[in-house]
This record gives sequence, C-alpha cells and structure tokens, in this order.
Amino acid sequence: PGDRFGVWTDPHGRLVSRPLDSATATTHAVLAGFGAALLASGLAEAGRRLVLRHMVRRRHARLDRAWEQAGPDWGRTGAGS
Repeated sequence: PGDRFGVWTDPHGRLVSRPLDSATATTHAVLAGFGAALLASGLAEAGRRLVLRHMVRRRHARLDRAWEQAGPDWGRTGAGS
C-alpha cells in the first residue's frame, strides 16, 4: 500500500500502453515517409503507363487507318498509289 506507479490513459480515462520513445517514433516516422514516397511514385508511374498505353493505341489505330487507305498495293511501281 502507498506505492506509486505511472499509468497512461486516453482522453476518456481508459488505460493505454505507454507512448513510444523518441527513437522508435522517429523510426516509424521515417518508415512512413518512405512508404508515402513509394506510394506516390508508384501512382505517378501507373498514371504515366496508362497515358502512354492510350497514346500507343491511338497511334496504332491511326497507322491501321493509313494502311487501309493506301490499299494492298502500297509501294508497287505503276499501281497508281
């Protein structure tokens, strides 16, 4: 009886685990930063690939239309193309 010890509580008075020490909190913050950077770069790369895919498909469609207009005799001498 009469011993004192520290406990941690949340704003509602419920017991919670003790806070992280400075080194652990710093490590968690650095890892979260790296994770956010990886996620952002991954999303940017995914967007770039989607745009590039759309551009290549449009280019191939234009080439297909050009080949259809040229007809099967493209480049033959005297074929009138």
